[in-house]
Amino acid sequence: MKIVDGDKAECARCESIFPLESVSLLEKDTNRDYERVLCEACLSAVGVPRGYSLRRDITHLGR
Repeated sequence: MKIVDGDKAECARCESIFPLESVSLLEKDTNRDYERVLCEACLSAVGVPRGYSLRRDITHLGR
């Protein structure tokens, strides 16, 4: 996960920068070290595959 300027994150798929309020965190259930930040558009394209969890509120990761 790439946090930018303390309150923004880079989408792992499209590489655009978004505020933390506008992204979600996709985590693998069996490997908590695997996490990908996705914007809404990329999340709609990818969805949440079986074996993954989605955290919509990651604002606590900011400054």
